[in-house]
Amino acid sequence: MSICQICVEWTSRRFAQASCRRVQLQVRWAKIKALKSEFKLERNKQKNHREAFETPTDPILQSQMYTPEALKTKNLTKFCNHLVAFGLQVPELMDRYAARAEELAAQLTASQFTIILNAFARASHRHDAMLKTFSKRMLPKLHMFLPIDFSQLCNAYAKLREHDEVLFKRLALEMPHKLPHFEGIHLSCVANAYARLAIRDDLLFDDIADEVIRRPQDLSHVALLNIANGFSRFKIRHKRLWPIIGEWLLQSHLDLQAQDVATAFNAFSAVDFKQTELFRTLLVSLSQEPLLSQASPTTLCLTFNSLARLTWPAKSDVEANAALDVLVEKVTSQLPALEPVGLTQLLHACSRKTGSHDVGVWTCLICSLHARCMRHTACADACTACAEVETGILEQAGQQISKFPAQSLSLLVNACARLQKKDVPLLTKVAKCAAPLLPEFTPQALAITADSFAKLEVRSEILFYLLAEEILQKIPLFSGQGIGLVLQAYGKLGINNQKLAQACRKHVRALSDELTLWEVDAIEEGFKKMGASDGSTVALLQKVRQRLVVNTAEVDGAWVEDDLLERLAKEEELRMTKHRPEQDVEPKSIAPLQEPAPLDLWDMWSNADKADDKSQGQDSFADSDDGTATSSSRLREYLARPEKVGRKPIVLDSEIPGGGGRKHRRRART
Repeated sequence: MSICQICVEWTSRRFAQASCRRVQLQVRWAKIKALKSEFKLERNKQKNHREAFETPTDPILQSQMYTPEALKTKNLTKFCNHLVAFGLQVPELMDRYAARAEELAAQLTASQFTIILNAFARASHRHDAMLKTFSKRMLPKLHMFLPIDFSQLCNAYAKLREHDEVLFKRLALEMPHKLPHFEGIHLSCVANAYARLAIRDDLLFDDIADEVIRRPQDLSHVALLNIANGFSRFKIRHKRLWPIIGEWLLQSHLDLQAQDVATAFNAFSAVDFKQTELFRTLLVSLSQEPLLSQASPTTLCLTFNSLARLTWPAKSDVEANAALDVLVEKVTSQLPALEPVGLTQLLHACSRKTGSHDVGVWTCLICSLHARCMRHTACADACTACAEVETGILEQAGQQISKFPAQSLSLLVNACARLQKKDVPLLTKVAKCAAPLLPEFTPQALAITADSFAKLEVRSEILFYLLAEEILQKIPLFSGQGIGLVLQAYGKLGINNQKLAQACRKHVRALSDELTLWEVDAIEEGFKKMGASDGSTVALLQKVRQRLVVNTAEVDGAWVEDDLLERLAKEEELRMTKHRPEQDVEPKSIAPLQEPAPLDLWDMWSNADKADDKSQGQDSFADSDDGTATSSSRLREYLARPEKVGRKPIVLDSEIPGGGGRKHRRRART
């Protein structure tokens, strides 16, 4: 090896060592810088916190914070945020800030809008006039909003329960092209806000799902739970999103709290998606410390209700069943301390049926603590332990019936109907408590309440009259299933309300394109029981039934994918196939006719002489028999006739070859 080669090798080696050393120093310096910035942030946080509690009262009272009428946009935003951050918000003072913000709304920037809204949301202070003004002023400025501004805006409106559909539809048009710049927490805030306000936008949620699938590593476990909760509210079964959410939740299950585990179970049960490995891991972790001591009765009841909807775990899963026994034992020991929502969730879980045994999943598990039957064949028989547990839950519900919200009352009646518990005193209390709360009932709750009373054969004339009045007000929001349940309930109890029947007939005509076979049968049966069926409604239902039998194929027990783009593609393909014209099959002995090549006006006039020869001896207005173009003589006579008012006769010069035209006329003049 020559000296030059040795020098080159030594130099390259030194350069490599120097670059490696430089990279190590950069990494070390980055770590030191990160630690310093974290320490600085923590120190500033402690300083601000200490100042908030140690600052004397008199200087604050004399400062500008308590005179919002004199503040401009910048100071108004800053002091409003500080007022809430320091816990000094007072309703009267917040109203004055809102009035001043309403006056300066035209001058506020995007970030100032969101900071003020977030301050009011954290203080739980709602000011309707300010919200309406902000919604009006923000619409022209949405193109200047950053991802953090969008997420804070959606989060604030969701906390304040401001259902501004116009603004959120405009946000759904503005956000998709900026979603790649959103952080994980921003995506989760947007999805959760749309879900809490019940504003559905399939295109926006499909874009959010694509972003989550593309970069799931950017989302924390809290962001994943919020996105799962948002998609589950609208029952969006995205075939690629849910496996990824389950996989990443499984990797971060050690960071989940007890309430997070219950939320995850509830989200997966809403879309009926099973991921056994994730469920087993979460259930085992919930049955062990420290999550077991953190789990409240309400959290456990929500978990039981979710697992009952999933009909999981199976009998063969020993580990999951052992963990479930621990949770059941804890919730039964705290039964007197359950709140109304927890009682109805637990009772609803007990009423769920599974397998070939006509008995609830959780009734069997609770029974296993007393009799250790563990879902064998004896569970199909009457079990005294199950009856005791169900009776205990119903007694607790009867004692707290006055505290039940509207949704819990409907679930309580539905659970009694499923369990076939005809407790007349309890149902009487439910009817009395439900009467003043009927305006808070959703259309689904109204239909379930009427159907449950009908199944138990408990007829309350006053309650069903009030139900009918409330149904008439909310009839446009009812689905075909709700209409079928209401008609069957009134027909079974023999309550003939003609006003309700007329409104249902009108609404069925509007829903004719959305009905399923079960809904058609239920509606027809309900009209017959009420004696309110007419010829037009029967004909409409028969027509819808024939269409559904021909064009639809029912899928039972399958997890149907709900990918928006695939649905649109399939619908477009079906539409093109449906409207494609059918080609007639020609007999073999007859040759298909060939259409002549289309002729334009110049070609017709250029062949004028030939057409004149062929048209001699025939009527000038008769069509030519040989299939040629219209003769020039016929065109001249037709254009020369003033058939319409204002049309001037046009005289065509027969001496000009080719029938004439602008170019030929200029040549003729010259």
